[in-house]
Amino acid sequence: MEIIEVLKERDWRLFHQVAGRVYRADENYISPLKSEVRAVFHKKKNKAYNHGNAACFVLLNDQQPIGRIAAFVDHERNKTNDFPVGGIGFFECINDVRAANLLFAKAEEYLAQWKIKAIDGPINFGERDRFWGLLVEGEFPPLYQENYHPKYYQQFFEGQGYQPYEQILTFHAQMANVPIERFAKIAEKVRKRYGMQTQSMNKGSNIPRFAKDFAEVYNKAFQINPYFKPLTGNQIARMFRTMKSIADLRMVFITYTPEKPVAFAAFIPDINPFLRKMKGRLTWYKIPGLIWQIRRSKKHLLKGIAFGIDPEYQRRGAIAALIDYIYNDHTRGRYSDFYLATIRGHNSVMVNSISNLGVKVERVHLAYRKMLDKSLPLEPFDFLDLETK
Repeated sequence: MEIIEVLKERDWRLFHQVAGRVYRADENYISPLKSEVRAVFHKKKNKAYNHGNAACFVLLNDQQPIGRIAAFVDHERNKTNDFPVGGIGFFECINDVRAANLLFAKAEEYLAQWKIKAIDGPINFGERDRFWGLLVEGEFPPLYQENYHPKYYQQFFEGQGYQPYEQILTFHAQMANVPIERFAKIAEKVRKRYGMQTQSMNKGSNIPRFAKDFAEVYNKAFQINPYFKPLTGNQIARMFRTMKSIADLRMVFITYTPEKPVAFAAFIPDINPFLRKMKGRLTWYKIPGLIWQIRRSKKHLLKGIAFGIDPEYQRRGAIAALIDYIYNDHTRGRYSDFYLATIRGHNSVMVNSISNLGVKVERVHLAYRKMLDKSLPLEPFDFLDLETK
């Protein structure tokens, strides 16, 4: 067996071939877009490279790819950590412990040059809302940009000394089971008391203004969370424009009082069911057909990609005003189910906010941490007790 670093076009083909081999007989598997995975490790496309380093590796056996791993470090984030932490992700491997151990060892060797004290994984090099965590519960086809893994990966990680560090949850509900009557009554009261009004985006929306208001609420809602990075209106506007071709703009909402924006939610149709047959390849000439399929489909799954409430209004019924507005004839007619993904188990405010929506935890991912410096304590985030939910 030998490990090569991914540097050339041929290397990238080998990197992607590993997943095809691992999931060949798995009917649930839907390949992530190879272009999106590769973009994570493109210095001009991923801003994490402005303050970080990354490398990808492929394990070969008789010139055939049987495993892969990426290793990376965010130097800017480490300035705020108690000690330097590295990350690994995009791990795939055949069911061979020796092969897996070689990949983990290579990642540790790469990260050693920065005197890393701990390693988190499997995680993303960049945004925390995608490709995050190891699937440990829930045998379902993955949502768009959601990790999917075979069961034996958990033994690989734990056998290498990785311990559960952060719990990432995907909640699921059928639209018909949302207790909308209850929310409608509360919404009517808060609209009268606080003058709340909710608006959705549409083709004529002022995107810069909408994005600025979105960022304002986001920064207030999440500033106390670990790993928080404030967003600007320009960043949100770019996100809106990027997803415009597949997004249902009517599913991006902001709730206002007369003085300011206080809550937001953003959903997109889950495109993974439409990507299944593409096997990770979405070339430019296939995009019009994909968009046509999405728009032609009568029923969609809805994936929540962002949700937040100004702390001042978390107990003033803002969520009721938001849900009441979301649950309309358009959503009932077009979407059968909705999902709220990458919800952290330790985010009690978020979990409590959505607990009355008729949702249930459908799948669980874990981000693990391995302490390389055994003198340092492992201090995991709080986990949600799923038996009581």
